[in-house]
Formats: sequence, structure tokens, C-alpha cells
Amino acid sequence: MRDIVVATTNINKVKRIKLLLKDLNYKVISLKETGINLENIEEPKETKSTPVEIAMEKAVYYAKFLPLNTLVLSQDDTIQFEGISPEDNPGLHIKAPVIKEYGEFTDEYAAEYYKNLATKYGGSIPIKFKYGHAIALRKKDEREVTKILGAESKLEGRLVNKINKLETVPGYFLSSLMEVNIDGKWIYYNELDNESVLKINSDLYSSILSLLRNI
Repeated sequence: MRDIVVATTNINKVKRIKLLLKDLNYKVISLKETGINLENIEEPKETKSTPVEIAMEKAVYYAKFLPLNTLVLSQDDTIQFEGISPEDNPGLHIKAPVIKEYGEFTDEYAAEYYKNLATKYGGSIPIKFKYGHAIALRKKDEREVTKILGAESKLEGRLVNKINKLETVPGYFLSSLMEVNIDGKWIYYNELDNESVLKINSDLYSSILSLLRNI
């Protein structure tokens, strides 16, 4: 079984990837579990303009701190709300309007901001996540990545104006405000069982699987 490092400090993202890849011959581990000192590593700078390109930046960045031949998987996403003003669509910059409104970013401030946004547009807003995924692999002794692959997927749901159990999803505030349609029933993302998570994330799974098959 081969290790694959999920290049994020968000434990909820790691849990989701672990669930998606549970039947494959990979051991999914977090950056923290690798033993590297994250306190001495700055967050990677995001200079690109698409989720795939940003995910590739992150994968390459973290691969440089890990042993040779380590598979590094990263993810980035952009949000697109439908039927609202362009200035209210955060796109790649989910945190930016929250910081502008409150002076800093916390899960509590973010949940409040996006709850109010849903209220502004009648209580709910159709939402689409576009995910970018990337895998980096460094094979040489030099600090360089010798292979990098990217792919894209999506997830659709709706943003609502009632916060549901925010404290259960640290680092993933949107799952307390987002509902997805499961067999005709709208359910908060943070209340989905494992079977439902796998079902709605089938596109995300296919995207990651395509990368693993080509690395």
C-alpha cells in the first residue's frame, strides 16, 4: 500500500479524501501525519487563476518538503452562485468578502456572512463548486517536482440562510450552510452519511482516480 499525502491543513478535507479512496490501495495521510513541522512552513502563495492551476501550485509547493517519491494530492475550489449579482459571487476568493466585512476570517464570521447572503436573495441560492485537483511527485534529489497532473470536478447544491451545527465542521463552514439533493430530499452537507457523501462526490472521486491512474 502506497502513501498519498493530502496537501492541506484542513482535517475535514482529509477525512473526505480518505472516505473517497478507502477501497483503493493507498494510505491517505495528512500533512501533519508526515511529521513535517508545519509551523516553520508558510502557506503556499496562490498566484494562478483557476482551481486546477492553484491545486497544482499547492501540490508542487508541499512536495518540496516531503521525501522523494511521495505522492502529494492537493485540491482547490471556486464557488459560483447562480442568480445573484456578480459582485456577490466570491469565485476563487471565498475568504475575501468575509475579511472585508469583519476584518478577519473565522468560521463564525464566514458562516454569518454567507447566511446573510442567502437571506439577501430570498433564503437560498443555487451553488456550484468547481474543484481543481493535482498530484505532484518528486523523483530527483534536487528540490524539484518531476511530474504534475491536474483535473477538474464539480458539486452542486444550494446555500441556505440557517446555520446547522457549525461546531461539528471546523475549517469547513460551508457544509453547515449548504444543502445537497439526495433522492429528492435536501440535506445539509454536514449531516450526510458516508454512502451519501460517496454518491454526491462521484465526480470528485473520478477526477482523483484519473490522476492516480496516470501518475
